[in-house]
Amino acid sequence: MLYATKSGASEQCAQILSQELSHCSICNINLEKPNIAEFDTIILGAGVRDGKIYKPIRDFIKKNKDELLNKNMGYYICNEKPKKTEEIIADNIPEDLQKAAIRIESFGGYKAYAAPKEGTDQLKGIFVDKIKTFADKFK
Repeated sequence: MLYATKSGASEQCAQILSQELSHCSICNINLEKPNIAEFDTIILGAGVRDGKIYKPIRDFIKKNKDELLNKNMGYYICNEKPKKTEEIIADNIPEDLQKAAIRIESFGGYKAYAAPKEGTDQLKGIFVDKIKTFADKFK
């Protein structure tokens, strides 16, 4: 599972998702670049700002599109505007990748300035039930 995060929501979702899936490794794409040839299934997760998924994941999709079409793929976004989810997906994930995906989902999220503070509910705005339903498609 590869993710990019700024306020922490995508990382929190990756952690929850990895607990639901056995044999799942997590990679913050800002810190490391895995060899995707080693994996049959890849899940990409990213936060959203101003209608765009974070650049490291956008760039990864562009660079690896052909190879991703040959993988079991899932995509999740963390966005605080659920009504914009379909538009965000359409604008950020190429149509052929959308059609080939096992699952694409929004797990909710929060505005960067409203990120949970230390000692508060770290999952405020995150839909844990959607994460678990998403995970079921990859078991």
